[in-house]
Amino acid sequence: MNGLLRLVVENGGFTVVLIAAVSIAALTVAIERAWRLLPLQKRFQASLGEVTQALVRGEVEAGSTMVAQGANAMDRVIAAGLAVRHRGAELVRIVALDAAQREVAALERGLGILMVSAQVAPLLGLLGTVVGLIEAFQAAGAATTVTPALLSTGLYKALGTTVAGLWVAIPSYLAYGALSGVAGRLIASLEHGATVLPALLPAHTGTRSERRPS
Repeated sequence: MNGLLRLVVENGGFTVVLIAAVSIAALTVAIERAWRLLPLQKRFQASLGEVTQALVRGEVEAGSTMVAQGANAMDRVIAAGLAVRHRGAELVRIVALDAAQREVAALERGLGILMVSAQVAPLLGLLGTVVGLIEAFQAAGAATTVTPALLSTGLYKALGTTVAGLWVAIPSYLAYGALSGVAGRLIASLEHGATVLPALLPAHTGTRSERRPS
């Protein structure tokens, strides 16, 4: 493997440099998104659970206070819904769902880079393959005697860049699939929170006094 890597780096030419740049971008995004997204599911569940308990007890003001700072996306979704609680359950649901949709872009941010990396890396590898073959045929055409050594540099570039492109594309695609799944589950959690919020509010919230926490 080390010998193959050395051959790719030494003979890949400018396309390997481009593939390396793509790999750095993909790796950076994958690490950052994993670090951001993976802890959020527990935080979302904790926020919704705490507010649910308060609302079930009729402590709407206490629940509103819990999410007022908007520490995470679930807090912001619930806070948006509770802000219009005096105007009816249906509006609470609509506003909360709208707030959930506004959080989607933040949760999916950067994932497109992983998909583009998975698509571009093998294309760069293909470009290197074509360039390598052209160089090999040029060398063969200019020489009076064609030997394997004469063709080796171009062929190394042709095959090495293909390997390099796949090395980047496959992990990028796997990372995209995994992190997209995480983001999808987080979005579903936000939509669930927005949907159940109206049912948690006391009946006729807007027409009677809310019971204060003891």
